[in-house]
Amino acid sequence: MLAKRNPSQIHALMLTSPPTYKDITTPIPQSGLERNYNFLRSPIFGNLAFSLLENRSVIKFFSNIFLFAKSRPCDEQWLDETEKEACMPARTPVQAFNAGLLQHRSFEPELKEITQTMWVVSGFGDSRALGRQKYGTILSTNTDMTFWEGDNRWYFE
Repeated sequence: MLAKRNPSQIHALMLTSPPTYKDITTPIPQSGLERNYNFLRSPIFGNLAFSLLENRSVIKFFSNIFLFAKSRPCDEQWLDETEKEACMPARTPVQAFNAGLLQHRSFEPELKEITQTMWVVSGFGDSRALGRQKYGTILSTNTDMTFWEGDNRWYFE
C-alpha cells in the first residue's frame, strides 16, 4: 500500500465507506477471480448481465441498498447521472471490481503496519457498517472510527 511505503509523505488516511475488514483481508482464490472476470467479460453472459445492471430500476435498487439511507433514498438526479455514465468504456473497471480483482490478496499485513492516523468513516444506513468496526478493534490505536446517521453518499450541496 502506498501509505505504508511512504509514511513521511502521507500524513493520514481517510477510508470512506471502505469494504468490510473481512472483505479486505480475505483473498479470493485465483480460480474464483478468473471465473468471475471471464463471466463478466463474456460477449453473451457479460453483456446480458450489464444490460440488466445498467437498467434504471436495478441501479435504483442497488443504490438504495449500498449508498443511500432508507430515510433518504436515491433521487431522480442520481439516477439520471448514473444512466449517463453507463457506457462500454465504463464497464472495464466495473468488471474488474465486481470480479473481485481488488481482493486478490489480503491487505491485513500492510494495514497493521501503517503508522499514520487512519480515519474510517461510514454511515449506519449501510448494511456493511458493522463489518467496518473491526478496523478500529483490530488495527492500531491510531485508527478512529466515525459513524453517522445516514448513508454513504457525501452531500456537498
